[in-house]
Amino acid sequence: MQIDYALILSAGLGTRMGEIGKKIPKVLWPVYFKTMLELQINYCEELGVKKIYINTHFLHDEIESFLKQSGLMNRVTILHEDPLLDSGGAIHNLASRPEVRYKGSLLLVNGDQFLFFDKKYWAKAIDKLNSCRAVLFGIKVDKTAAYNETVLQNDQLVEIKKNTDKNRDYITYSGLGILNLNGLTPVPGISRFFETVANFKNEDVQFVTPDKFEYWDFGTADIYARNIFKLADAAQRKTEMGQFLKRHKAFEGAEERFLNRELNAIDLENRERFELNCLTAKDLSQKI
Repeated sequence: MQIDYALILSAGLGTRMGEIGKKIPKVLWPVYFKTMLELQINYCEELGVKKIYINTHFLHDEIESFLKQSGLMNRVTILHEDPLLDSGGAIHNLASRPEVRYKGSLLLVNGDQFLFFDKKYWAKAIDKLNSCRAVLFGIKVDKTAAYNETVLQNDQLVEIKKNTDKNRDYITYSGLGILNLNGLTPVPGISRFFETVANFKNEDVQFVTPDKFEYWDFGTADIYARNIFKLADAAQRKTEMGQFLKRHKAFEGAEERFLNRELNAIDLENRERFELNCLTAKDLSQKI
C-alpha cells in the first residue's frame, strides 16, 4: 500500500526559536546547507508519497518565495491558513479539497522533527491502517523527559496525560503518523488533532513503537543548535540522519561559513558572522 498524501506541518508561529524565529520561519532554518522544509520533502518522497502538501500561516510569503526560488513549487502544494487552523483543522482543510474528498491515506509530518527506524515498522503500520483510523509512531523516552505520555493497551491509544511517574521511561507520540481519511467526519475550521482526527475516545487509534530508532528534534533554538553541533562529529555522519543528509547533499557547502565550534556559534545565512555562544541571522544575534 502506497501512501496517497503527505502534510508537512509548517504553519507554526516560531515562538520557540527566539528573535530570529520572528524573521525566519522555522521550516526554513538550515540543517547545514538544506532547509528543514527541503529535507522533509525528501523524507516524504523517500517513503513513496504521491502528493505532498504544506500548510502555512506565519511568514507565508517567505516560504512561498523560497519554494519558487528553489524550484520546489512543482513538488508541493501550499495550503495557506488564515486564521491558523491548528493541526486537526489543517488535516480537514486538506481532506476537504476536491482532489482528496476525504479519501485515501495521509502521512502527517512535523516540519521540525525527523524519525528513522527499520522499514519493518513502516510495513507494520501500513498493515494496521487498513482497519483503524490512524497509526501513530511512538518513541520510548527517558523518565525525566517533559513530553506527554501516551497510555496504550495492546498498542491502542487510550489516554494522553502528563508524565508524573519519574521512576520509569515511557512512550510518547513522535509527531509522525499515517491517517485513514476514508469515512473521517468532516469538521470545518479550527480543531485539534486528537479531537477531530485521531479521536481515540471514539475510534481506534493504533501505535507502532520501534525498538530502535533515531529521533532528531530541531523544535527550539537551543535544541536546534545542539543537534547542528552534534552533526558536526564524524561519528554522527554515519547515523541514519547523517546518511540521509548526505544523500540529499546537505553537507555540501563551506561549513566554516556556517559553523564555528570554537565560538559555539552558527550563522544561519552562511556569511561567517559569528558571535560567542550565539545564533546569527537577519542582523540579529541570540544566545544559545
